[in-house]
Amino acid sequence: MPISITHISTYLPQNIITNEQLAKEFNSSVELIYKNTGIKQRYGSGPGEIPSDMAVKAAEQLFVTSKIDKKEIDFLIFCTEGFDHKGPSTSCLIQHRLGLGTHVGCIDLPYGCSGYVYGIGMANALLTSLMATKVLFLTADIPSKVSHKKDLELRSIFSDIGTATIITKGEGEQHFIFGTDGGGYDNLIVDHSATRNPQIEGSFLEDLPYGHMKMNSTEVFLFAVKRVPVLIEDILKKHNYSIDDIDLFVFHQASYFMLDVIRRKCKIPKEKFFVNIENFGNSVSSTIPVALYDAEQKGVLKKGMQVVLAGFGIGYSWGATIIKY
Repeated sequence: MPISITHISTYLPQNIITNEQLAKEFNSSVELIYKNTGIKQRYGSGPGEIPSDMAVKAAEQLFVTSKIDKKEIDFLIFCTEGFDHKGPSTSCLIQHRLGLGTHVGCIDLPYGCSGYVYGIGMANALLTSLMATKVLFLTADIPSKVSHKKDLELRSIFSDIGTATIITKGEGEQHFIFGTDGGGYDNLIVDHSATRNPQIEGSFLEDLPYGHMKMNSTEVFLFAVKRVPVLIEDILKKHNYSIDDIDLFVFHQASYFMLDVIRRKCKIPKEKFFVNIENFGNSVSSTIPVALYDAEQKGVLKKGMQVVLAGFGIGYSWGATIIKY
């Protein structure tokens, strides 16, 4: 009894950060920023707007468009790296804000780039064990608020977006592959954001109250182009599929150039490989659901298609599965 993704909704903040804005601020050029990132625009959360706010807005939109009764939800998963508090669980606060029933189980999932696949795996476990029948899976992050104002690389890549997904039981066989290499943790990290290395009074970090994101882009790139092709090969083998059996590949939208290298190493035809980072940026755990929603809106993704999902990045962590959309 694998999962079925029945509805996806997205929340895009009103603040759109264009290459023109960044070029003016950093005395650069629109062409150079696009050449380095493959991105034309990204989204920035509003003043005081945090991940739970964006997740709630995405969920409220989902309930309006899907006509799903809130009473049908019996489990809530919230994936983010920006929780409201160290305690209580932010998913508990979201349950109350959304007016969900007190019968709903709630759990926080502190994951980034691979978080959507991990969340689907968690939902699959809940559904197949009969602990839940309809899961509301929310994602949201605010990388713009942990990127230093003078860091053009991070500010030109990352984006703040929230999403909501309804997951129920499906039909057929489903498998997952997960992996971790914590030895690469410091190549992509939000430092000074929790118990270890707390904020230092009087430092430049006063401009970064939620923490300071730092990235060794070369190491992250090498990790992804080495690990992801193996991940894709393994998930296809686990399902006894070949690339010919797959209708669409939707990966974490980390970087246009990284994705292109991975696609070519995997020998995936361009027409089967969906990329939408150009207009949405890298929205961390939200990239895959945003891509699925966008692909469906554009008519690229249709019901019944076999879709490979792959997430990878901060941790290092990675995961993949194949769904029938």
